[in-house]
Amino acid sequence: METITTLPAMLHQTIEKYPRRKAVISNVTVNYREFGEQVNRLAHALMNLNVIKGSRVGLLLSNSLEFMYAYFGILSIGAVVVPLNTFLQPAEIEYILQDCKLDVLIIHDHFRPIISALPQGLVRHIIVVSSQNREGGLLWQHIVQQEPATRAHRKIEPDQMAVILYTSGTTGHPKGVVLTHRNLLANITSSCQAIRITAKDRFLLILPLFHAFTCTVCMLIPFFVGGSIILFSKIERKQLKKALIWKRPTILVGIPQLYNMLAQYPYFRALRWLNPIRLCISGAAPLSMETLEKFEQKFKIPLLEGYGLSEASPVVSINPPDKKRKPSSVGLPLPGVEVKVLDAEENELPPNTVGEVAVKGENVMQGYFHHPEETKKVIRGEWLLTGDMGRIDEDGYIYLVDRKKDMLLVKGLNVYPREIEELLNSHPKIQESAVIGLSAGLKGEIPKAFIIFKEEETLTEQEVKAFCKKNLASYKIPRFIEFRSSLPKTPTGKILKKNLRQEEEQKTHDQSD
Repeated sequence: METITTLPAMLHQTIEKYPRRKAVISNVTVNYREFGEQVNRLAHALMNLNVIKGSRVGLLLSNSLEFMYAYFGILSIGAVVVPLNTFLQPAEIEYILQDCKLDVLIIHDHFRPIISALPQGLVRHIIVVSSQNREGGLLWQHIVQQEPATRAHRKIEPDQMAVILYTSGTTGHPKGVVLTHRNLLANITSSCQAIRITAKDRFLLILPLFHAFTCTVCMLIPFFVGGSIILFSKIERKQLKKALIWKRPTILVGIPQLYNMLAQYPYFRALRWLNPIRLCISGAAPLSMETLEKFEQKFKIPLLEGYGLSEASPVVSINPPDKKRKPSSVGLPLPGVEVKVLDAEENELPPNTVGEVAVKGENVMQGYFHHPEETKKVIRGEWLLTGDMGRIDEDGYIYLVDRKKDMLLVKGLNVYPREIEELLNSHPKIQESAVIGLSAGLKGEIPKAFIIFKEEETLTEQEVKAFCKKNLASYKIPRFIEFRSSLPKTPTGKILKKNLRQEEEQKTHDQSD
């Protein structure tokens, strides 16, 4: 049997082993043999367009079979996949296209308005997935379906670039994270070891596939073991309920907002008896203890929080399903992954001391595409500086405190917004919160909290501060509090504190005028 050293080899081995097993269950269901044939057709079509090894091919596609076919078809001929965030505006997409110099872009028809707003000539070819014969671009069905279903591939090396994942750009322009076949395969195999994934597992895929967490955990891992994927184009509560009951997934992968929703709605209680879900995984954003406890109490299913970042392919750690689990921890490092905590001089710190989290392993990226200076800022030999502040206890469990860039300096003392947010979120009337720092001149910064109430609940500013005073040192208590109906977020639920800071800076600027 073919040795697995690349992602196309991984898929090919699974197809040979399980040709009739269901690969993807969507509006149509395809088995692994059928899936491979569609991948091959696209690979031939790209070769006919003179896509060469190393060429970048972008995907501006919603969750769909076409995304998956394209992903593996691109890799099969040694080209590089560049998944694009489907929530970006034209100017943001234009920056990425110019940064990575795309050769081909594959889009869904409903993204045509975005592409039409871009300057002409940014990419050589645009392939459009559409059910209609519309003008403009090459139509997927015309160039793909006429191609042969025989395997099309080129010689690919394990350390060859496979994917460029653009970061969310929460601190400025996004950077392209370069991941090789070796990086991704290392993360896939170690993740499977950590949570014991088998060919019998059925993954519910509802998060956007352009995201690193979704792509590795919900697509690559099932294809590695020969499992099945229950594919959703978007989250809709009624359809989700039906899928949980009738499609019978065994593994649910989501973000904290999903689990919070499931914990709150009583009709989902039927899942305890009707569904064989054995494991739930939360990622992409911090999971509050309140959500974790309510969900597990209600459904009696383990909800495992993990930790990762695009630069690590992306999974770094996860709470072990069959070992001791510790409250507020993001678990133990994956097999083959090392984690340590460093001080400001990059010296390793002893257990239970807060510092910057560093990661080492074959899953660590090669660098940022065409940005060597940015790469030097985060790569130290074999170690990746994550920019996350945390600690490791005496048993090796990792605890995240906050992002390094989000840490506040209040009267010379370190304040971690996440600590304040965890407290606020534990209040029975508060749904969600975010804390940022406002400039206080020579005194450093002062915390400001943005709060969303639960439905039909309310609090006064004085009540919030009194609640904080019982649980926090005085210098950590938010000086200013703003009540809101929503907070700016990325598609995977991370609060965009950059946007909140910009709003505050604009207010200060307007007042000074």
